[in-house]
Amino acid sequence: METTIMSEKWFWLSDWAANMEIWEDDLVEASSESDHTFIAFEQLMKQPKNLYTSIAGLKNADCVVAWGLGSLCLMLSAKDRPANQKWILLAPVYDFCDEDGGWSVRNVEMLARQVTKAIKPTLESFLELMGPCDELIQEAWMETALKMNPETLASGLDFLCHNKIEEPLENKGETIVYFGREDQLILPVLAKKISTILPSAKLLERPKSGHWPHTLLL
Repeated sequence: METTIMSEKWFWLSDWAANMEIWEDDLVEASSESDHTFIAFEQLMKQPKNLYTSIAGLKNADCVVAWGLGSLCLMLSAKDRPANQKWILLAPVYDFCDEDGGWSVRNVEMLARQVTKAIKPTLESFLELMGPCDELIQEAWMETALKMNPETLASGLDFLCHNKIEEPLENKGETIVYFGREDQLILPVLAKKISTILPSAKLLERPKSGHWPHTLLL
């Protein structure tokens, strides 16, 4: 009698202005035998603090990979995290406007207004801070972001500057945090400070990586 081996279920939560599904062929290499579901930024923003309620199947995921803003949404939903669900956080955000991060609430609010009037220059300013990566990957990100609703992009920026994690989260499962030394959006000092929020997390630095999931995870 043959034994059926069930595939693991992986969910991917995108960063601001991103849809990780455009890189599916590359990213699934992290666990090629698993079933993968990709959640775009615009979907996250429908209920960013209640992901386990708003995203069908997330509670049943064996592993959740969350990038940037996606990691903030995931941590804000942590009370509903199932026991033993693995988290992989890429360039995680716990307080985007932390005093050591280089972003102020005022500056981010200004960008939120700007993106509704001049979407491409705003996106280009972010792209410059995301660090080294293959040019085709950067072009795909820009092409995808330009198609997004500017008002949703603005609401994402407002969300980043007005939400943060202030108390340590309960340890319910394995958590791995990746951060890039060349990331200028989420500075390495902030990724390291996340140990105050996730004291049991394993922190891994990528010396030649910026903000991109490909160079952080693979």
